[in-house]
Amino acid sequence: MTAQDSPPAVTGRVLPVTSAALEQEVTRLLRKYAGRDEKVLLMRAQPSGNGFSPLTVGDRQVRIVSCVSPLAVLEQVTEHVESDDEGILVVLTGAEENELGAGLLSRAIRQRVFMVEPWRLIEESFGAQQLDPRLTAESWAGEALLDAMPPGGWPRLAGTLLTRDTAMRALAVRRLRLDRLGVAPENIDAAALLLWSRDREQVEAFRTLREAERDGLVAWLAECAGGTAEVLFPLVEAGHGMDALALGLVCAALWHPGAGADAQRAQGGVLTYIAMARPGETKVTDRAVREFAAAAEQLVGWMLADRRDENAARQAHAVLDRAEELAVQFDAGQAVRHSLLLRSSLDARVAKVARALKTCIADQWKVPDLARAIAELRRHRLADVHAHRVRRAEMAQRLVQWLAVSSGAHVTGVGTALQGQIAEWGWVDRARDDIWAGEELDQTLQAAYRELYEIVRERRRALDEEFAARLAAFTAAGNDPGEILTVETVLPRVVAPLVAGASGKRRPVLLLVLDGMSAAVAAALGEELRAERWEEYDPVHLSEQEPRRRGVLAALPTLTQVSRASLLAARVTTGGQKEESTAFGAHAFWKGRKARLFHKGGLPGEAGETLGDELVRALNDEDTAVAVVLNTIDDSLDKGRADVPWRIDDIAGMRALLDHARYQGRAVILTSDHGHILERGGDLRRVDGAGSARHRAAGAPVGAGEMELAGTRVAVEDGRIVALWDPYVRYTDKKAGYHGGASLAEVTIPLLAFLPLGAAAPAGWRALPDQRPAWWSLDAGERTPPAPAAPTAPRAKKSTKKQQDQPEGPGLFEIEARPAEAAPAPEKALVAELFGTELFQAQQKLLPRKVPTSKIEAVLTALLESGGVLPLPVVAERAGEATVRAAGFAAVLGRVFNIDNHPVLSVTDNGRTLKLDVALLREQFGLRGR
Repeated sequence: MTAQDSPPAVTGRVLPVTSAALEQEVTRLLRKYAGRDEKVLLMRAQPSGNGFSPLTVGDRQVRIVSCVSPLAVLEQVTEHVESDDEGILVVLTGAEENELGAGLLSRAIRQRVFMVEPWRLIEESFGAQQLDPRLTAESWAGEALLDAMPPGGWPRLAGTLLTRDTAMRALAVRRLRLDRLGVAPENIDAAALLLWSRDREQVEAFRTLREAERDGLVAWLAECAGGTAEVLFPLVEAGHGMDALALGLVCAALWHPGAGADAQRAQGGVLTYIAMARPGETKVTDRAVREFAAAAEQLVGWMLADRRDENAARQAHAVLDRAEELAVQFDAGQAVRHSLLLRSSLDARVAKVARALKTCIADQWKVPDLARAIAELRRHRLADVHAHRVRRAEMAQRLVQWLAVSSGAHVTGVGTALQGQIAEWGWVDRARDDIWAGEELDQTLQAAYRELYEIVRERRRALDEEFAARLAAFTAAGNDPGEILTVETVLPRVVAPLVAGASGKRRPVLLLVLDGMSAAVAAALGEELRAERWEEYDPVHLSEQEPRRRGVLAALPTLTQVSRASLLAARVTTGGQKEESTAFGAHAFWKGRKARLFHKGGLPGEAGETLGDELVRALNDEDTAVAVVLNTIDDSLDKGRADVPWRIDDIAGMRALLDHARYQGRAVILTSDHGHILERGGDLRRVDGAGSARHRAAGAPVGAGEMELAGTRVAVEDGRIVALWDPYVRYTDKKAGYHGGASLAEVTIPLLAFLPLGAAAPAGWRALPDQRPAWWSLDAGERTPPAPAAPTAPRAKKSTKKQQDQPEGPGLFEIEARPAEAAPAPEKALVAELFGTELFQAQQKLLPRKVPTSKIEAVLTALLESGGVLPLPVVAERAGEATVRAAGFAAVLGRVFNIDNHPVLSVTDNGRTLKLDVALLREQFGLRGR
């Protein structure tokens, strides 16, 4: 007999034993002591649970019974010994050996009652050979670990020492049932405890534990989870565990450094609430409350952000509801504005935006206070939940920034107006249409949006009126449009060179015609495509111009049967799908190569197929130019939907078509046949001869908001119409939106060209930098963004005698190229100073292949002008390198500038962008320029 199995010198209380622990101990004792003729094992233990199942040890069956009195033990032992049963009887009893007597003990194994010694059982269950003294010093822990032992025993250790931390973590997982939450022992932390506090059943089960075990676990958990446990478990003891997360959010506001003295009374109420179970005994420090609050905010933020778990989001919103109630209960007052999660703090930030916007409107577009208020709103953890409200506030900031720099904006000609609509005014339309949807709750912000909308509306109407006059003169003159892209020249000038170019210059192409796409919609889609690793290019190479996203002039009236037919026929005409298909495939400029056009009916496939077989076959054939008409936008105007903003997935089939194009390396040309305006509270004007909501037959006098258009680009029988330029007038019943008129949004067709990231650019294509106007940036901070450069128009061709004889209309031949702006002096000075340093010259000499200084100068200047960031294809274009060499060229530049691996130049965005750290550049090369 070992010392462990000897009778205890002092009789202790009878321990409750779980079936798992008992099975483990019975098996050990029988294997160690039981002979073939011995049939009874006596154990001093109290059964815990609903009885014990028979078990097998070796080849013998074991039956376990519990007996309260010595007489009951005698009856069970006598009956079993005198029976023919060859199995073993295990008797659990609370009686001591002197109560059972020598006669009864003589029938038992080793003539004694074995005591259940918890630490030895625990050690064996974990597979340990040694116990941490700090663990055995916890007087309550042995019994707790024995009582909580899982059916299969405790997890086996990798080593030989059972530490206090390992045992406590295993015990905490069992007692708090953290495994139900997917929390492993090694992951017990503040977040796990706060999440556990939401499980009412398990919290109540914890409260029923023996006081010594409960206090011991709480003390250890305070070591593990810090202040969170110090606050949480007093709440649990007081029956307020379900309030823990919500209270944490309130505490984050009340204990915020900026809460001030007015929050102290509310803080006192919270502390009293926490210590309710043991008033006068529970001491909670400010440090503990702050840790508790930070953990609560972090957890609720995670629950809101977890898109995969709907239950987590529901629980988070329930916590937010309760937090608002507690904020009222404790009279949190103005302190709630400091919260990053409370709904009332979001409302307070919205109200601050409203006040700032009202002030901004009244104070001549001073942006900084508004920008800061919106930045605070954006930082709120509910900003994603209320993304539409935040987005509209951001759009308001952008409109204010545009108004601050656009007071002198005028239409100087048709060509410059088209580019102005693409480069700037279409973005204005996008933001203006978004704030029209308005604010849901804050009436001050609603009024501010309304006021801002009216100001932008009038400035845009003035531009539309100027444009209509220029358009009328341009159309009436009927001259060669020169370098202005018109809808009927898109195929021969942009698409045909890709399809029918010389050998080696051909490129498979996908032309997507998004019927009704305006410049505002194109701005949103272009941003999304660029974010999805498509590189944008200018497909029209005019040497006098900087590369840009292009605008195209629609045919008139701006209707599908006119302008789309003209696009696909490559001449101003009218027609439907049949005429479009016939004309598209028969163009001489394809030079015999295959070209297929698919309309809406040919787009979908069978069940389970996004695209039809015929369309997929055409896409898979690199020798076939594919054009697809997507009607979603135009259809939505007629059927009542006018969503802002449009996304790729909103347009049926577009995602699948882009995926095919990416896989096959196709160039993607994204264009339209006309734009549109949205219904924004316009006036109905009944007229005779209405051809659409926005144009009518000529004859009756031209009224307010109208312009007569005549000429060869007007595809009606007599070549004359009257079109509305005023976006707030219509001739027919209300719909979601309209087209057919002469406003910039209707007449301007966007033309966007993309290649999959890394694809070699076709001849003449030039990479485009970010196309957002300068005032679109939300990083205005404490400054107003500089005015954007005016859109540059094509250079006018030398006028002919015939042109000189024409009467001058307003801006008829105003398509003058403005000289390209020189790099700002500070940038040029900085580059010049850099090139003069000995360090730069030495670094340049280390290159195995000399890079001309002019190339480095071009790239550095472009980076400095663009705020330090450029797409790699643009870097290559500025340096005069092939696009396919962009990454390699960036690596060569890195050898010059990244001394000792300090990242002056770094490639970011998964190899998509080159970034210049200007501050590090100055430091590395000792530059003084500002």
